[in-house]
Amino acid sequence: MKPLNGASAKSVPEIAAGESPTNGVFVGRDRANLRTVRFGIVVPCRGDQAILPLCLESLRPFSHAGDRIIVVDGDSDPTVKSATLARNMFYRADADGRRGFAIAAGVQWLLSTNVIDVLLICHADMQLSPCTRESLVNALGPDAWREWGWLGHRIDDHRLKFRIVERGNRFRAVALKMPYGDQGMFVGVELLSEIGGWPLQPRMEDVELSLRLRRVKKPTPIDAPVTIGSRHWARGVCRSTVRNWCFAAGYIFKRRTSTREIAR
Repeated sequence: MKPLNGASAKSVPEIAAGESPTNGVFVGRDRANLRTVRFGIVVPCRGDQAILPLCLESLRPFSHAGDRIIVVDGDSDPTVKSATLARNMFYRADADGRRGFAIAAGVQWLLSTNVIDVLLICHADMQLSPCTRESLVNALGPDAWREWGWLGHRIDDHRLKFRIVERGNRFRAVALKMPYGDQGMFVGVELLSEIGGWPLQPRMEDVELSLRLRRVKKPTPIDAPVTIGSRHWARGVCRSTVRNWCFAAGYIFKRRTSTREIAR
């Protein structure tokens, strides 16, 4: 498996529990004997101490099934560390604090365990439905390590404008094959290896990942939406949405410009 781009610059995360990262079932590469999919879940956390326990509680079906969950803490807060003291949950303090690097560090550690088939990125303000793991296993099938896609999201606000945002985000993910991180993105480890590993950058890592993956394979949407808060639209739905569009469009433009300059 290819290493993460620039992964040597990031240290392997330490774990809070007294368990070796290679304890548990070793999946290996014998896919014919694979009885179930093994997930690895990265939870970047910064300023989310109050809501993190709800997120981790919603991940219990994964931890009980033997999947690995690592919380990468950008604040080095002891309350965050204590929240991970559960089966198959691990902790890493992240001095950098930027979400893109935090996710990359968590992904690096999970891949180093060699027991992961599918990576799932779960932001600290997300809550997964109890059927999420079962839905993923049933939808992905025996080729899970070569699939990618998203869960979808439901915004925890009853107002109509947020239903419109949900529909618009789903349309973007389906039509453009470009889901964002707040929609619960997942990717099989072999497909991730094929595109050169997880993008090592401080922000817009979800956009970069989608741009790379959609060139290789069509994403798979799973009907198991995560619940997120409306705080991302605190400045106003229209203003925040346009702002996000501008950031994404600017990133894609700069990316294409850089690619053309390299080609020359």
